[in-house]
Amino acid sequence: MKASVQYNDKIGHASADIAGINYEQIAQRCNISERYTIVGISLYGTREISVSFFCIDNEESTPGNEVLVKVFPNRDLEVSSVLERLNVTINITDNARYDDPNLDTIREVTIDEDEDEDEDEN
Repeated sequence: MKASVQYNDKIGHASADIAGINYEQIAQRCNISERYTIVGISLYGTREISVSFFCIDNEESTPGNEVLVKVFPNRDLEVSSVLERLNVTINITDNARYDDPNLDTIREVTIDEDEDEDEDEN
């Protein structure tokens, strides 16, 4: 499964927790028949996030040819109904070094409002 947007200016990686999500129940709620087996999720948008599913078409698939289709549910779904937690990282530079999914930070830093005011005074 590959993510893409109109121009694919920048690429990144995503990670999600799904332990408490029952995709069979979601399929039933969305009227997705047994013809389709959900194998992935697609989230698209910024202000409004649309949720769709990557599914195996069990009727068209054969032992030698699995048919993967994108299914748009018959109802709007919240991201929280299909994922427990989501983390997306995107390299906004032109430096391929930051495309490495194993690149990690040394620490996390939280900038307080007071720090911003101190810089303005100097």
